[in-house]
Amino acid sequence: MEFEDIIVFSVFGMPVTAYALCLALSLGAGLFLFFALGKKRKINADTLWRTALLSLPLGLLGARLFYCLARVYYYLEVGLDGMLRLWDGGFALWGAVGGAALAALLSAKSTKQPVAPVLDALAAPGALMIALMRFAEYFSGEGRGFYLDEGAWCFFPVAVFRADYEEWHLAVFVWEGLAALAILVAVLRKRRKAGNTARLFLLLYSACQILLESLRQDRTLRWLFVRVSQLTAALVIAGLMLFAVLRWTRKKQERRMSLGGILLCWAAVLLGVGVCICMEFSVEGKILVDLPIWTAYLIMACACLLIGAAAYQVVFRSRRA
Repeated sequence: MEFEDIIVFSVFGMPVTAYALCLALSLGAGLFLFFALGKKRKINADTLWRTALLSLPLGLLGARLFYCLARVYYYLEVGLDGMLRLWDGGFALWGAVGGAALAALLSAKSTKQPVAPVLDALAAPGALMIALMRFAEYFSGEGRGFYLDEGAWCFFPVAVFRADYEEWHLAVFVWEGLAALAILVAVLRKRRKAGNTARLFLLLYSACQILLESLRQDRTLRWLFVRVSQLTAALVIAGLMLFAVLRWTRKKQERRMSLGGILLCWAAVLLGVGVCICMEFSVEGKILVDLPIWTAYLIMACACLLIGAAAYQVVFRSRRA
């Protein structure tokens, strides 16, 4: 039996799978942490409740919309009504992040509260939910990486066994879950200026996702040869940096970096992106075909570290927090 077929129990005749149950539990854990942080930070209770109630529908809608836009040519071919068949599956995590952010914005505006603290309060719960959802992919059959033929690495949690092919594959979902837990620790470490916790979450998650998305060999969203999640992560990092530069240009008295330092960081990010693109082509066997796959991913990991470190300097160090 494949893990995705495991039915834990039924509700009114509807089967509840192990994967669906884990998703529900992750949602509950995220909401609990959100209310706990919101209360600790003295965020308006009405704002918290509105955000929580809006996050689920808007998160689902955003996840579905993002997925459908990423596969728009497919739906133009089979019929746009397919976008409404939610039961057929098809959701993207980046869309859920956008939906939750929109819920925070609408809730804060409707209760006349500042938006930044609400977004900050969503950062840690978001990281926790992502971690638990990634671990839950053990039951869904997703989050598998490339085939492993070395017995020394063929054990869980490094790898996971695929019964249909009788092969061991890299357990990417485990590494994605661990990365999300590390982000959770990072955003909970200390209180920051309003808005910076949310920015830190987006920056760390984006930098990690460029590498981790490349490791996945399952049904990833693509535009031609470009993985949509990787492109989105790069655009998010660029957006954070552009916003920081705009703030940097407005208040000269609060600058902590020179223009040359800013440009150097941008150059480092562009270099890191270029290296990641080259390694993607190498992994797919289009260039540098003799480069071992582990070496290619190690180089890509170093490039992601460079991207994250350089972007961090612009986003958080260019001005006094």
